[in-house]
Amino acid sequence: MAKILVVIGPSGVGKSTLFAPLRQEGLVRLVPTWTTRKPRHYEDPANADHVFVDDEEFSARERAGFFLETAQLFGLQARYGLPRQALESDGGNIRVLMMRAMLVQRLSKYFPSHLVYQVEAPLARVEAHLRTRLERDGDIGSRLAGFDDELQMGRPLAHRIVDNSQPPQRVQEQLRAWLREDFAENGLTA
Repeated sequence: MAKILVVIGPSGVGKSTLFAPLRQEGLVRLVPTWTTRKPRHYEDPANADHVFVDDEEFSARERAGFFLETAQLFGLQARYGLPRQALESDGGNIRVLMMRAMLVQRLSKYFPSHLVYQVEAPLARVEAHLRTRLERDGDIGSRLAGFDDELQMGRPLAHRIVDNSQPPQRVQEQLRAWLREDFAENGLTA
């Protein structure tokens, strides 16, 4: 089975933003999780990290065995599910799962060959970003409170730490170099 890339990091560190150009180029293919939460103002449901569904549809899919795993995070009511399609490899681009560190351990039985990249950014920058979200979406919850804990939880799991405090072009260059090295057997020429 081909390797899968698991991208972790606290909310607001820039996981989606960093991987958007790589997705647009077809270098990586995001396997979206499914969720019962509402899309945020900046999330285009047609091109988001999640498929947004209501509780009824989520529950029906869960009963039908559509998901490998489901979870509720941060004590919120929203549920998240990893679809079985995550197991499917098309042999071309790198499959990417974006998730939270506390769920990575649950993946080993499905993806014995996986790499974890943790995205990190300075707390002050993340706090400013999340506060903007709060003003627009009313969505900050316990995410800031658990920022340091989540970073510490993810570091021992991570094969690579992506320092997202650098200029975006520099971070993109580093990501491409790591992807070439880590996924060379996929014939990657990033």
